[in-house]
Amino acid sequence: MIIPRVYDDFFDKKWLDELTHRLIDAPWYANNVANSESWPYKVTGTHRILGDCFFNRISDNHIEYNKDLQLSNILINSFDHIQVRVGRQLRLMEIFSNLQFAGMNSTIHKDGTDNQTAFILMLCNEEVHDMEGGFYHEPTNSTIDYKYGRVIEFKASDPHQGLTFTKPGVARMTIKYLGTNVS
Repeated sequence: MIIPRVYDDFFDKKWLDELTHRLIDAPWYANNVANSESWPYKVTGTHRILGDCFFNRISDNHIEYNKDLQLSNILINSFDHIQVRVGRQLRLMEIFSNLQFAGMNSTIHKDGTDNQTAFILMLCNEEVHDMEGGFYHEPTNSTIDYKYGRVIEFKASDPHQGLTFTKPGVARMTIKYLGTNVS
């Protein structure tokens, strides 16, 4: 079992604030379906929350980008920085955003396969203290506390769950990066 790794110093607070404000003003869609096995639209799964796709590698030659191409490129560049900081080379497969409010906990789900690594970047629209919003990792039966700008690395096939804040109206936002291990 690989224990999730936690990083608190990957990004400047100014950049995190800029990204958070940009995401707050971005459109959010209720088409984020976890554990989807239906085809071709992937609309059947265990839960649905608000989110958006910024990068999705369908195949070697087919990549879907968000309509906000500038924001997609900012997030792609941040994934490159994550790779440098963790000292590994990964092939980017997905970048998705998630938005949850109180009462919108996700169900236990997986983000990928054994040969993939997921990274979660934790964001929020206001300062929070002791309001939950953590990341539950089922294989270790542990919860990693929410912290603004925190990056969590874990095996993409590990079952996990995003927990919401308890204060109504406070948005818990995450960016999920998924990469296939190439080295």
